[in-house]
Formats: sequence, structure tokens, C-alpha cells
Amino acid sequence: MKRLIQYIIVAILAIVTLALILINMLSSTILNKEYILSKLQEQNYYDKIYEEAESNFENYIHQSGLDEEVLAGIVSKDKIEKDTKIIIDNIYDGKNEKIDTEEIKNNLNEKIENSLNGKISSSEQKSIDEFVNKICEEYENTISHTNYEKKINSAMKRVKQYAGIMSKTLMIAIAILVFLLILLSLKEIYALVARIGTVLVVDGLIFVLVEKYITSKIKIETIVLLNKAISDVLQNILNEILNKISNYGSIMIITGTVLIVIYGIIKSKCSIKKEYTQED
Repeated sequence: MKRLIQYIIVAILAIVTLALILINMLSSTILNKEYILSKLQEQNYYDKIYEEAESNFENYIHQSGLDEEVLAGIVSKDKIEKDTKIIIDNIYDGKNEKIDTEEIKNNLNEKIENSLNGKISSSEQKSIDEFVNKICEEYENTISHTNYEKKINSAMKRVKQYAGIMSKTLMIAIAILVFLLILLSLKEIYALVARIGTVLVVDGLIFVLVEKYITSKIKIETIVLLNKAISDVLQNILNEILNKISNYGSIMIITGTVLIVIYGIIKSKCSIKKEYTQED
């Protein structure tokens, strides 16, 4: 009965430890604003968005009949980086800051006026205003500025809150379960090493198998979200998380195996010592 209780505790401990690791992994990656910003920088996100914005602008220039030169330099990479950080702040910090497109409007209007030598009729001005507004809308779409940032932030807050509560609860549960294992192993305290080793091996195997299953079923490189720049960042994050899961799994299996072997050695020595004592 005592051994059965120990096995049940070990099984629960393995599940609880696995859940805690996953929550901490989530908190340090997707739920972490600084992590996301570092990934944007690492993947040259701002350069890619700049190129994509210019490419998207060109789709409208042919319809307008204006010279392509009017689009040159209306947006800078610094502005894209600044506006992207505004969006990230809105999502992660709950801010409600809008993207300022006045700079783009002013730059574009000035270039159009220079291109037409200041000769703009009232009918032409209406078409130009529509064109300028289209370019500004396209810019906001390209950098993924939407009205859903506040809703995303609300969902993010709830997830962070639940993750924090669950993390604390799971740590308390681990402490209680380990304490129970210690109580049940007082006569053979070194058996605790084997129990912990078993937990690590089980969790490690689950991590490795899950990573292998996901990579075999889902081709990360084919995942597309909004645009190529965002897709590249998302793919990189998912690959990194899967690599972490695989690495954690391998480390846990090795560590757990070593602990089980150590337990076996200690138990063997104790058995030999007990035999010698009985003979004496």
C-alpha cells in the first residue's frame, strides 16, 4: 500500500512538474514583451516591414497616374520601429496609443505637389486626398495596427493572471508532494533520489515525444500569419519553443537516469553492508 501511494504521488508530481515547466516557458516567451521585441530585432522585422510597405504602396501608384518618385522616403525605418513598439505596448501594457500618420500625409502631399509643380485642380485634389488616405491605411495594415489591440490586451492580461496563479499553485503542490515522498521514504531516504529521477525521466520522455509528434505533423515553415515579416517571427518563436522542449526533455532524461543509477548504486552498497552485518 505504501509503495502504491508512492507511485501515485510520483505520477502526480510528474504531471504537476510538467505543467509548471510549460507555464514558465509560456511566460518567458509569448507572454513576455521584451522577448517579443528581441525576436523582432533578431529577425530584421523592421527592415522587412519597410520593404513590404514600399512594395504595397507601389500597388496604388499605377492607379493614381502619379510618378513613383512621390512614394520615395515617405516612411522611414525608424518610424516603423517606433510605431511597431507602440502596437506592442498597446497589446502587452494595455496602452491605447494611436499610430500617427500625419507625417506620412505631409510627406506624400508635399511630394505630390512638387511633382505637379503646385498645379492641382479641385477635382485632382479630391483624388489626391483619396490616394493619400489609401496609402496611410495601407501603412497601418502593413504594420498590423488594428482596433483589436485592446481586446488582445484583455485576453493577454487574463492569460498572464491565470498563469501566475497556476504557477504559484503548482509550486506549492510540488513542495507538498516532495514532502509526502520524504515522509514515505524516511526508512530509506535515498529512495527519494529514484523517485525524483523517475519524475524527470517521465517528463523528459513526454517532452521529447511531444516535440517529435508536433514536428512530424506540422511544418512550421508553412505557417503564415498576416504577412511574411510576422510569419518569419512566428515561425522562429515556434521553432525556438520546440527546440527548448526537446532540449529540456533530453536534459531531464539524462539527469533522471543518472539519479536512478545513483539510487541503484546506493541501494546495492546498503544491501551488501546489510549482508555483512548479518553475517557478523
